[in-house]
Amino acid sequence: MDYLPICSSIAENLTTFLDTIPYQNQSILQGKAKQEIDHKASEIIDSCLADYPINLYLQGEHPKLNPHANYSIFVDPIDGTSNWLRQVGDPSFVMAIAAKSSDVTLGDLNFAYVRGLRSGDCYYGTQCAAYFRSAHRQDYTQIYCHSQVSLEDAIAYLRPGYHRAKEALSGSFPLWLCCRDIRSVDNSAMELCEIARGAADFMVECRHASENYNLLAYPILKSAGGYLVDFRGNSLASLSLESEYIVDYVACGSGYLLREILHIIQRWEQNHEKTFRNFLGEIERENQVWGSQIA
Repeated sequence: MDYLPICSSIAENLTTFLDTIPYQNQSILQGKAKQEIDHKASEIIDSCLADYPINLYLQGEHPKLNPHANYSIFVDPIDGTSNWLRQVGDPSFVMAIAAKSSDVTLGDLNFAYVRGLRSGDCYYGTQCAAYFRSAHRQDYTQIYCHSQVSLEDAIAYLRPGYHRAKEALSGSFPLWLCCRDIRSVDNSAMELCEIARGAADFMVECRHASENYNLLAYPILKSAGGYLVDFRGNSLASLSLESEYIVDYVACGSGYLLREILHIIQRWEQNHEKTFRNFLGEIERENQVWGSQIA
């Protein structure tokens, strides 16, 4: 299979479809709009891949298994549909491929492709190298995680969204105080790619709310020299992809910075996290009482 042209073609078809949706229609009830867009995106991907001997895994759907499959393809048609509806961030088309048909793990992926549906920026990664093409340039250039900054100079993706601020703060509070810059737009694939090219330094996901399909850009990060680990520093390469489930993680572009982050998180967990979680619970209860009095 010629991976890059296939991914590029699907991304073009998906972009063309999204461009036909009038903006005023995107302001309708978001649950319905999201379902309609995701359904149409799945139809486009099914059609483009119909003739290939593959097992197809689309996020949120039952896998389509082929007894003659030579490859497994994993797709998040729109990583960030809610952001697309709001016209913010950089929702992405994400596709990853493994040259095996069963027992596929994150480390088995030998290709990944990410295209920003608002920016037009593209990334892809093989087992050997990772590449980036800005929407303003024609050619792909190789990218590396060249950042060697300390935590106080780091640009971080720390994510309190979707009513998960309590979990995010409980798991990573000291990092919020130590970083140079904190961002959060909840487009996981694009954020991993930005770490891969050194535009950001690390991301911590500790909300107990992010699915393993949010990590399909892993080959890009890995080939650029980045790390993806759990909170004990263990690689997530053995993470299964054949079903969807929640996973917390740290993604980082520097081994030096990663060690610093893990040290802080582990010390926080051992000495302060329980007390802080109780404190957040007290605030939450007080807000509920205050809210009931206002009502």
